[in-house]
Amino acid sequence: MNIGLYNGVTAARASERRLDAIASNLANLETPGHKRTSTGTRAFAIPGADATTFELATYSQTDFSQGPLQGTANAYHMALDGPGFFAVEGPDGELLTRNGAFRVDQAGVLLTGEGFPVAWASKGDPLDPTGVEITVDGLGNVMQGRKSIGRLRVVDYDRPDQLAPLGGGFYQASRGTSEIPSAAVVRQKTLEGSNVQGIDELVAMIAIQRDFESARNVMQMIDQSYARLTTR
Repeated sequence: MNIGLYNGVTAARASERRLDAIASNLANLETPGHKRTSTGTRAFAIPGADATTFELATYSQTDFSQGPLQGTANAYHMALDGPGFFAVEGPDGELLTRNGAFRVDQAGVLLTGEGFPVAWASKGDPLDPTGVEITVDGLGNVMQGRKSIGRLRVVDYDRPDQLAPLGGGFYQASRGTSEIPSAAVVRQKTLEGSNVQGIDELVAMIAIQRDFESARNVMQMIDQSYARLTTR
C-alpha cells in the first residue's frame, strides 16, 4: 500500500466529516437552544509490516455553552439561564433539551414543538388552555392565576459531554453520567438562541475546504506518478 495515498484518503475523509458538522451547525443557526457540534482529529500510529501507518480519527463533541437569550411575547416560551436541561417525556424514556419553545394542547398538556410532553418535578392542577396567562418563576414553578400547576423538571449532569445526542436538539443520559441539581434559572417569555456563530463556521469551512484540496492534490500527484510508471 502506498502510504502517501492512504494518508491522503484518510485526510480527505476527516475533512468530509468536519464539513458535515459545520453544515449541521449552519442549518441550525436559528434553532432555539441548539448547541454547536465541534470536531477534532486524532492521529495514532498503526504498526505495519514495512512502515508505520498513521490513522486519522475524527470525533465530535457538543459545545454546551450558553446561547443568547431572546425575549418573546409567548407565555409558554421558556429558556434556561445557566447549565441544565428541560426534561421531556420521549417515546422511549426521558429526553433532555434546551429548546423551551413549548406550547399547550387542548387537553392542557404542556408540549415541545415535536409533541413530547414536558416533564414535571411535581404536578398540581392541570393547565387551562383557555384560562388566564401562566406565570413561571426562576425555579420553574408554574402558576395560572392563583392555581399552582406544578414545578418543571429541570436537571443537570456531572458530565454533559457524555450525553448521547439524538438529533433535533434532544439528548439522553448515558451510563457515564450522573444527574445533579441544576443551577439554571428559568426565564419565561424567553428563548435561548443557538450558540453557533455563523462567521466562525464559514471561516472554518473555508479552512477545511483548503485541507481537502491539499489532500486531493496529494492523491492526484501519486496517481499521476503511477500512470507514468505503468506507461513506460
